[in-house]
Amino acid sequence: MQKKIAIIGAGMAGLTLAQRLHPHAAVVVFEKARGVGGRMATRHADPFAFDHGTQFFTARHHDFAAFLAPHISSGLVAEWKGKVITLDPLKKISDRLWFEPHYVACPGMASLCKKMAEGIQVQLNCEVAPLIQAGPGWSLVDNSGRGLGDFDLVVSTAPPVQTCRLFESYLPTAHRLYQVRMQACFAMMFGWQKKWEMPWMAARINNSALDWLAINSTKPGRNAAVTSIVVHSSNTWATAHVDDDLGEVERALRAELRSVLQEDFDAPDYFSLHRWRYALLDKAHDDNTVDLPFYEHHLKLASVGDWGSRSRIEDVWLEANFLADEILA
Repeated sequence: MQKKIAIIGAGMAGLTLAQRLHPHAAVVVFEKARGVGGRMATRHADPFAFDHGTQFFTARHHDFAAFLAPHISSGLVAEWKGKVITLDPLKKISDRLWFEPHYVACPGMASLCKKMAEGIQVQLNCEVAPLIQAGPGWSLVDNSGRGLGDFDLVVSTAPPVQTCRLFESYLPTAHRLYQVRMQACFAMMFGWQKKWEMPWMAARINNSALDWLAINSTKPGRNAAVTSIVVHSSNTWATAHVDDDLGEVERALRAELRSVLQEDFDAPDYFSLHRWRYALLDKAHDDNTVDLPFYEHHLKLASVGDWGSRSRIEDVWLEANFLADEILA
C-alpha cells in the first residue's frame, strides 16, 4: 500500500516536494490561499497585474538551471532585461549592473507554480489545524473541524511560526525550528492607465524605509500598455512596523516614495497595500545553529521552506529536493 503524505503549503517548496514524491506515494497538498504560488504571487486588478512577492529568480546551480530549461523553451519562464538604477535620497540616481540573467514566470510569477501543480492533488482554501496523532501517523482536520484524512508523513512548508503552531504539541521545546526569525515586508502596488515612458525598469533603494521598486509592466508577458509598479519596503522598517495600522503604514511609505523619487504618486488609477508578515530570513538571528530542512523520522514530521535557504527561489527548490531525497531514501 502506498504511503500517504500531506504537504502543507503550495508554494515553490511544497510543489517541488509534491512533484518528486507523488510518483512514489499518495500526496495531497493543502493550501490556505485561493491559489498556488506562496510568495511567488501575482495580484490581478484588470488591466493591472502585480508580482507583489518574489520579483525574479536567478539560476546559479546547474540542477536548477536544468529544471528551468524546458520552461524557458516553452516561454513559461523568460529573462527580464532592461536598465536598473539605484535610488538614494542622499545621492544622485546611478545605474546598477546585473551580472547574471534574472528570470520571471509568464504572464505572472505564480504561473510557474501553476504549471508545477498540474497532476498534483491540491486542496485550496484549506487551512490545516494543529496536528492530531493517529496511531503511527497523523489525522488532519481544517480549522472548522472538517476531517482531511490520515497520513503517514506530514511536511509543512509554512513559515516557522505557523509550522511550530501546527507541530508544537509534538516538537521538543528546544527544537531548532523555534530559533528561526523572519522579517516582514510591505508591498505597495500602483497602476496607471498609460504606458511607462522612463528608460529604466527597476530600482534598488538605499538609505530609506523603501528597498525596491519594479515597473512590473516591463516584465515579459505583462501588459505593457499600462503602468504597473510594485514598491517593497525595507525588511528592517517593515518588521518594526508590522503591527501598525495599515493606513499609517501607507501614508508613511508613500511619503518616503515621494522623497526618494521626486515623483507624484498620489493619484494612481489603482492602489493596494499588502503585508508580508514572514517575508525573509532574519540574518541577524541566523547563528548557524539552524539546519533546515528537517526530517524527524521517529515523529514522521518534516519541514522545509524559504526561511532555511536565504529565501532565494533557487535555494528553496534545492532544499526541497534535498528533503525529497531524504524522504525517498
